[in-house]
Amino acid sequence: MTNMQVDHRSTASVSGHPVHPALVPIPIGLLTAAAASDLAHLVTGDQFFARASRWLLAGGLAGGVTAAVPGLIDFVTIRAARGPVGIAHAGGNAAILGITAASLLLRRESADRVHLGAMALSLLAAVLLAGTGWLGGELVFRKRVGVVPLAER
Repeated sequence: MTNMQVDHRSTASVSGHPVHPALVPIPIGLLTAAAASDLAHLVTGDQFFARASRWLLAGGLAGGVTAAVPGLIDFVTIRAARGPVGIAHAGGNAAILGITAASLLLRRESADRVHLGAMALSLLAAVLLAGTGWLGGELVFRKRVGVVPLAER
């Protein structure tokens, strides 16, 4: 049996539906929007975007931590998830959460402007999300991590 034919059911699921992929759009959307909001602040100087970025980052961080819980459960309980792709996916996402927290900390001084270092960190987080999202897709579509076995569909 090839790797494409082997399924590795998610252990963090509700009625057979994996929870992690249902939650990840929240931090992906919020952290990507935070980077866009930072760029809008840079271009326009509008304080609205500085304040919006803080809220988007905070929501993205909270959503990322929430999505990490079922992701970690699957990582620990599904052997196929712990290969190089899974380690890079999990480690990259942990790094993104750390980068996001650091970006938020740099914004403590002012709610109405964005420190350039904080902006660089939010942009870095958004770029890294593209890579870790790709790796998550590799886990599901190529390694079949979190997929219901074919015999049970």
